Amino acid sequence: MKVSKLGEIVSLIVLMSSSLLYAAGPHGAITCLACHSAHFAVDDKIFSVKNKKMINPRNGASLEGLVAKNCLGCHEVEQFGGAGIRPVHLHTTHPIGMKPNPKIADVPENLLKDGKLDCISCHEAHPSNNNFMYLRVKTDKGANIQNFCVTCHSAKGDMKAMGIEDASKIKVFSAMDQEKGAKSFLRDEVKIHNKTPSYITPLGKNNTNDMVPNYQNQPDWVYAPEFNPLDKVEKSKKPTTDKKPK
Repeated sequence: MKVSKLGEIVSLIVLMSSSLLYAAGPHGAITCLACHSAHFAVDDKIFSVKNKKMINPRNGASLEGLVAKNCLGCHEVEQFGGAGIRPVHLHTTHPIGMKPNPKIADVPENLLKDGKLDCISCHEAHPSNNNFMYLRVKTDKGANIQNFCVTCHSAKGDMKAMGIEDASKIKVFSAMDQEKGAKSFLRDEVKIHNKTPSYITPLGKNNTNDMVPNYQNQPDWVYAPEFNPLDKVEKSKKPTTDKKPK
């Protein structure tokens, strides 16, 4: 069975999971290794998926530097570099990859990725998040989605009717501070991503993304990386010989 076909079957099983699991999000069913790879990473922070084809339709820019390139490694159709798993499309989606206009939204700096809107500005996709669709704010399983929207668009919602004193009192979920743990923090205190050094060189070329844990189904390309990590070491060595020159 081809890996891509197996991925479709796994995705179908995930979609048929219980309504309670679906309400929060299906990532718990696919385990950490569907998104991250301990040994065969294709991107920084040991991501096992990466979309190399899709560009930002808003400005024509690459998704490089955004977490979106990893999210869309699964959540985009294969034609546009994804695995076809519950695809979203950037041309019909809330804009990302740019600095928000303060006349449109009051977005705290700590809800941005390097100053730009990203998928993780709205979603915390780790299974410890029990909110509907991994949103960062509780919405009563989507029934009160305005509770989430006013996090950044406070002037457009009836805060008093929602029982919210002001936007700064909104609780936002994050699991990124290991010391404090996975929980909800005040909007202006939450931490949505960690700035860590990119200390790895991603292995090989990822032609097709798949949500199947890659420790079980390693694609052929992991055995034929495009670079030799020993090249620099070998080239730096001077040839030696026991023979004396004539």
